[in-house]
Amino acid sequence: MNGESQRIKDLLKESQKGDEKSFEELVHLFTPPLFRLIYQITLNYADTEEILQETFYRFFLAIKRVKEGDPFPFLRQIALRRSYTFLKKRKVEISFEDLPEEAVELSIEGNFLEVKEIYQFANTLPPKRRIVFILREILGFDDSEISKGLKISETTIRRHSQIAKEELKKKFNK
Repeated sequence: MNGESQRIKDLLKESQKGDEKSFEELVHLFTPPLFRLIYQITLNYADTEEILQETFYRFFLAIKRVKEGDPFPFLRQIALRRSYTFLKKRKVEISFEDLPEEAVELSIEGNFLEVKEIYQFANTLPPKRRIVFILREILGFDDSEISKGLKISETTIRRHSQIAKEELKKKFNK
Protein backbone atom coordinates (compact mmCIF):
# COMPACT_ATOMS: atom_id res chain seq x y z
CA MET A 1 0.00 0.00 0.00
CA ASN A 2 1.50 3.35 -0.97
CA GLY A 3 1.73 6.30 1.39
CA GLU A 4 -1.19 8.25 -0.09
CA SER A 5 -3.63 5.35 0.12
CA GLN A 6 -2.53 4.61 3.70
CA ARG A 7 -3.05 8.28 4.56
CA ILE A 8 -6.56 8.19 3.09
CA LYS A 9 -7.32 4.99 4.99
CA ASP A 10 -6.13 6.61 8.24
CA LEU A 11 -8.15 9.78 7.56
CA LEU A 12 -11.26 7.67 6.99
CA LYS A 13 -10.75 5.79 10.26
CA GLU A 14 -10.28 9.02 12.20
CA SER A 15 -13.30 10.60 10.50
CA GLN A 16 -15.41 7.63 11.45
CA LYS A 17 -14.37 8.25 15.07
CA GLY A 18 -15.63 11.84 14.79
CA ASP A 19 -12.40 13.73 14.02
CA GLU A 20 -13.49 16.85 12.12
CA LYS A 21 -10.01 17.75 10.86
CA SER A 22 -9.65 14.33 9.23
CA PHE A 23 -13.04 14.70 7.57
CA GLU A 24 -12.11 18.17 6.32
CA GLU A 25 -8.91 16.73 4.86
CA LEU A 26 -10.89 14.03 3.05
CA VAL A 27 -13.18 16.72 1.65
CA HIS A 28 -10.13 18.69 0.51
CA LEU A 29 -8.59 15.61 -1.16
CA PHE A 30 -11.72 14.48 -2.99
CA THR A 31 -13.23 17.82 -4.00
CA PRO A 32 -11.26 18.24 -7.28
CA PRO A 33 -12.07 14.84 -8.85
CA LEU A 34 -15.69 14.95 -7.73
CA PHE A 35 -16.10 18.54 -8.93
CA ARG A 36 -14.78 17.54 -12.38
CA LEU A 37 -17.14 14.57 -12.56
CA ILE A 38 -20.23 16.50 -11.50
CA TYR A 39 -19.38 19.48 -13.69
CA GLN A 40 -19.12 17.28 -16.77
CA ILE A 41 -22.68 16.16 -16.06
CA THR A 42 -24.21 19.56 -15.21
CA LEU A 43 -21.93 22.01 -17.09
CA ASN A 44 -22.87 24.62 -14.49
CA TYR A 45 -20.60 25.77 -11.66
CA ALA A 46 -23.34 26.75 -9.21
CA ASP A 47 -25.22 23.48 -9.70
CA THR A 48 -21.98 21.53 -9.42
CA GLU A 49 -21.12 23.23 -6.14
CA GLU A 50 -24.61 22.52 -4.80
CA ILE A 51 -24.43 18.83 -5.74
CA LEU A 52 -20.88 18.58 -4.38
CA GLN A 53 -21.95 20.08 -1.07
CA GLU A 54 -24.86 17.67 -0.81
CA THR A 55 -22.53 14.78 -1.72
CA PHE A 56 -20.20 15.57 1.16
CA TYR A 57 -23.13 16.10 3.53
CA ARG A 58 -24.51 12.65 2.68
CA PHE A 59 -21.01 11.20 2.95
CA PHE A 60 -20.74 12.72 6.44
CA LEU A 61 -24.07 11.18 7.47
CA ALA A 62 -23.07 7.75 6.16
CA ILE A 63 -19.37 7.75 7.03
CA LYS A 64 -19.66 4.96 9.61
CA ARG A 65 -21.02 2.65 6.89
CA VAL A 66 -18.06 3.25 4.57
CA LYS A 67 -15.90 0.16 4.39
CA GLU A 68 -12.24 0.35 5.30
CA GLY A 69 -10.04 1.56 2.49
CA ASP A 70 -10.54 4.15 -0.23
CA PRO A 71 -13.81 6.09 0.22
CA PHE A 72 -13.70 7.54 -3.31
CA PRO A 73 -15.93 4.87 -4.93
CA PHE A 74 -18.52 5.51 -2.20
CA LEU A 75 -18.28 9.28 -2.74
CA ARG A 76 -18.49 8.88 -6.53
CA GLN A 77 -21.62 6.77 -6.12
CA ILE A 78 -23.25 9.48 -3.99
CA ALA A 79 -22.21 12.17 -6.49
CA LEU A 80 -23.65 10.23 -9.43
CA ARG A 81 -26.97 9.65 -7.67
CA ARG A 82 -27.21 13.28 -6.58
CA SER A 83 -26.40 14.44 -10.13
CA TYR A 84 -29.04 12.15 -11.59
CA THR A 85 -31.65 13.32 -9.06
CA PHE A 86 -30.73 16.91 -9.86
CA LEU A 87 -31.16 16.34 -13.60
CA LYS A 88 -34.56 14.72 -13.06
CA LYS A 89 -35.85 17.59 -10.94
CA ARG A 90 -34.71 20.52 -13.01
CA LYS A 91 -34.64 21.55 -16.61
CA VAL A 92 -30.98 22.42 -16.70
CA GLU A 93 -29.93 25.45 -18.69
CA ILE A 94 -26.25 25.11 -19.42
CA SER A 95 -23.56 27.35 -20.77
CA PHE A 96 -21.14 25.93 -23.29
CA GLU A 97 -18.49 28.57 -22.65
CA ASP A 98 -16.52 26.55 -20.12
CA LEU A 99 -16.63 22.98 -21.35
CA PRO A 100 -14.47 20.29 -19.77
CA GLU A 101 -10.88 20.39 -20.95
CA GLU A 102 -10.53 16.66 -21.51
CA ALA A 103 -10.46 15.84 -25.19
CA VAL A 104 -13.46 13.88 -26.36
CA GLU A 105 -13.17 11.89 -29.53
CA LEU A 106 -16.56 10.72 -30.63
CA SER A 107 -16.94 9.65 -34.20
CA ILE A 108 -20.17 9.11 -36.08
CA GLU A 109 -19.49 7.22 -39.29
CA GLY A 110 -16.05 8.78 -39.59
CA ASN A 111 -17.11 12.33 -38.67
CA PHE A 112 -15.50 13.52 -35.46
CA LEU A 113 -17.67 15.81 -33.38
CA GLU A 114 -16.53 18.80 -31.36
CA VAL A 115 -16.93 18.77 -27.59
CA LYS A 116 -19.49 21.57 -27.81
CA GLU A 117 -21.63 19.61 -30.27
CA ILE A 118 -21.51 16.50 -28.09
CA TYR A 119 -22.57 18.34 -24.93
CA GLN A 120 -25.27 20.30 -26.76
CA PHE A 121 -26.66 16.99 -27.98
CA ALA A 122 -26.39 15.41 -24.51
CA ASN A 123 -28.36 18.32 -23.05
CA THR A 124 -31.34 17.39 -25.25
CA LEU A 125 -31.57 13.85 -23.84
CA PRO A 126 -33.86 12.79 -20.99
CA PRO A 127 -32.01 12.78 -17.62
CA LYS A 128 -31.24 9.06 -17.32
CA ARG A 129 -30.15 8.74 -20.95
CA ARG A 130 -28.10 11.93 -20.64
CA ILE A 131 -26.17 10.82 -17.58
CA VAL A 132 -25.58 7.33 -19.04
CA PHE A 133 -24.39 8.86 -22.33
CA ILE A 134 -22.02 11.28 -20.59
CA LEU A 135 -20.61 8.67 -18.21
CA ARG A 136 -20.25 5.87 -20.75
CA GLU A 137 -19.48 7.55 -24.06
CA ILE A 138 -17.76 10.76 -22.99
CA LEU A 139 -16.09 9.95 -19.67
CA GLY A 140 -15.42 6.28 -20.43
CA PHE A 141 -16.98 4.70 -17.33
CA ASP A 142 -17.62 1.00 -17.67
CA ASP A 143 -21.15 -0.38 -17.39
CA SER A 144 -20.60 -1.91 -13.95
CA GLU A 145 -19.45 1.44 -12.49
CA ILE A 146 -22.49 3.21 -13.92
CA SER A 147 -24.80 0.42 -12.78
CA LYS A 148 -23.52 0.62 -9.22
CA GLY A 149 -23.57 4.41 -9.18
CA LEU A 150 -27.07 4.86 -10.58
CA LYS A 151 -28.60 1.58 -9.37
CA ILE A 152 -29.79 0.55 -12.82
CA SER A 153 -29.01 -2.66 -14.68
CA GLU A 154 -26.16 -2.94 -17.15
CA THR A 155 -28.72 -3.96 -19.80
CA THR A 156 -30.57 -0.68 -19.21
CA ILE A 157 -27.30 1.22 -19.47
CA ARG A 158 -26.44 -0.41 -22.79
CA ARG A 159 -29.95 0.31 -24.10
CA HIS A 160 -29.86 3.99 -23.09
CA SER A 161 -26.41 4.33 -24.62
CA GLN A 162 -27.49 2.66 -27.87
CA ILE A 163 -30.58 4.87 -28.19
CA ALA A 164 -28.50 7.99 -27.52
CA LYS A 165 -25.92 7.00 -30.14
CA GLU A 166 -28.69 6.33 -32.67
CA GLU A 167 -30.19 9.76 -31.97
CA LEU A 168 -26.74 11.34 -32.26
CA LYS A 169 -26.18 9.58 -35.58
CA LYS A 170 -29.51 10.86 -36.94
CA LYS A 171 -28.77 14.39 -35.80
CA PHE A 172 -25.28 14.66 -37.28
CA ASN A 173 -25.62 12.53 -40.44
CA LYS A 174 -28.27 14.42 -42.30
